[in-house]
Amino acid sequence: MSEIEHLQKELEETKKALQDREMIFNHIVESTFAGFFDWNIPENKEYLSPTFKKMFGYEDHEMESSPEAWQRIIYQEDLPKVFELFGAHVESKGKIPFDSELRYHHKDGSLVWVFCRGKVVEWDEQGNPLRMLGSHIDITNIKKSEETKLYVEKLEQKNKELQQFAYVASHDLQEPLRTIISFTELMLEQYSGNMEKNADTYLRFISDASNRMSSLVKGLLDYTRIGKNFEVSEVDTELLLQNVLIDLNTLITEKHVTFEIDSLPKIQGLDTEMSSLFMNLITNAIKYEKKGEHPLIKIGATEEMDHWKFHVEDNGIGIEKAHLKRIFLIFQRLHNKDEYAGTGIGLAHCQKIVELHGGKIWVESTPGLGSTFYFTIPK
Repeated sequence: MSEIEHLQKELEETKKALQDREMIFNHIVESTFAGFFDWNIPENKEYLSPTFKKMFGYEDHEMESSPEAWQRIIYQEDLPKVFELFGAHVESKGKIPFDSELRYHHKDGSLVWVFCRGKVVEWDEQGNPLRMLGSHIDITNIKKSEETKLYVEKLEQKNKELQQFAYVASHDLQEPLRTIISFTELMLEQYSGNMEKNADTYLRFISDASNRMSSLVKGLLDYTRIGKNFEVSEVDTELLLQNVLIDLNTLITEKHVTFEIDSLPKIQGLDTEMSSLFMNLITNAIKYEKKGEHPLIKIGATEEMDHWKFHVEDNGIGIEKAHLKRIFLIFQRLHNKDEYAGTGIGLAHCQKIVELHGGKIWVESTPGLGSTFYFTIPK
């Protein structure tokens, strides 16, 4: 083999090795979804890889390889930062890294976050930059995750502040209300019949309004306490319901309530909150009884794929379809206070308790025939 043939063979082998390495490099770039650029600084010519363009929704032929191309789609408020960082990188002869998080406009109009890293790899004798290589990695999902986490943290903080405010407000309001109620009752006891007729009436109005206000404040205080001691344990809902019915025995006897109760499961939950949930739903069913009929309440649960579905059914007055969602809002009342007593907070309690357990609550009802409240508790 002649020397020329030997050199040609070496050249072919070198060329093949370079092609193989380029193929490996391109495969790595594509598999990591990174885009890269190669900038000829003196001539201001730049190569943008197909993966660079694809990151922003463009095919290779749809976007030219030039500095102007990426500068057109970069988020304009971020462009000065790029130039400033490049200047610092050059000034420090590469000691200050060219690393930055930047935003670009995708072809579809959305925003793409990228982590950009670059490095000047060639300098002339005077220390001027000649060539820069760099890469872009899509970090949009990471940024969204960080934003979501920050939003949740802020929401939790606001929720804590709101709970603290509600607790302080309701707690501090109880004392002056107790004073008003006590003095009003004292005046009625000592001076009833010895004052003008209207004075007795006014005092009773004050007493009734103060007691209603006290109930509202207590309801708000109880609402803020739901889930405060978050200790999940095994709850035997059948035993829990028996205890609730014992507590309600006087009301049940007075209203001649009949119960039909199916077998109920053991769940992982909050014992006190679950007691409050059943207490509210049962007292609601008794309160809105139909005239001329004794309350009949059916309670049960069915096992479904990943949760238990409970129901509390009554034969009461029912609820108009237009009000089915509104009833779970705090302080929402559907009836005049003279018809049915209450604060309008009981079902808001129920919703908060169910959601605290990761479930949902809803009602199905027919006016004049009764209502069935459903709620789910995950297994």
